[in-house]
Amino acid sequence: MWMSMTGFGRGERHGEEISVSVDVRSVNHRFLDVHTRCPSRFLSWEPRLRGMARDALRRGKVDIHVNVREWGRLGAALRVNRGLLKAFLDEAAWIRKEYGVGSEVTVGDLLAVPDLFQVAPDGDDPAEILWPLAEGAAKDALAMLAGSRAGEGERLKEIVRANVSLLAAMAGEIRSLAEENRSLAAARFRERIAALSGEAGTDPARVHQEAAILIDRLDITEECDRLGVHLAAAEALFRTSGDAVGKRFDFLVQEIFRELNTAGTKSAHAGVSALVVSAKTGLEKVREQIQNVE
Repeated sequence: MWMSMTGFGRGERHGEEISVSVDVRSVNHRFLDVHTRCPSRFLSWEPRLRGMARDALRRGKVDIHVNVREWGRLGAALRVNRGLLKAFLDEAAWIRKEYGVGSEVTVGDLLAVPDLFQVAPDGDDPAEILWPLAEGAAKDALAMLAGSRAGEGERLKEIVRANVSLLAAMAGEIRSLAEENRSLAAARFRERIAALSGEAGTDPARVHQEAAILIDRLDITEECDRLGVHLAAAEALFRTSGDAVGKRFDFLVQEIFRELNTAGTKSAHAGVSALVVSAKTGLEKVREQIQNVE
């Protein structure tokens, strides 16, 4: 099955006075790159969530966002940093005494002091208590993501298949012109040989020998053969039951591009050159689509 690297999934689980939701988004990437974002009280979930993503996915940049909504205290207690409170009040009293400015410290003043009031767990760690909810929500989100990526992958598969079929047809046309291309190159060399034959100091046998070598080098039959092999391999990937075809297909695209380039460089036939340009344009469309396949 073809899998896209672009997708979205969401999972949500509910407990008593608590709700945990997990959103997972993925885009294309050369490797698997997982990022997590959890509330500060539940940072211990992040390594576990990354592990779950690595078990479920092979490639892509994946962002996992966890949101926890509470309707109760959830075993939390408000703590006062007593050392900081004492220091703040002492300094405020010194300023009033030394400079005669300021007024009595109010609760509003204290609430504005960073880190003076802290919410701390009361009893067992809530991250451990609630992990089953988070794990279930993450499994649901990853399952939804997998379905999204699979659906998009099948659509990409059909688009790429259509473009590969067009490439195969153009490769067949190029092959049909290979002999004509060779004949055209030979005719041009014969004209050149005839022009050189009358020049003084020219060895006709040597000229014919060099011409034969150059004509053979301009033959694109081998490029057409290799092009056919690569296109057949690409067609086989549409029927494979394995996963992660993206990298293999990308390699074949590079090889096809190389053969088209060589054939275009060697061609002496305007029709072959035009077909090579069209084929490279179609191949670029395949390259763009295949970048998003796992």
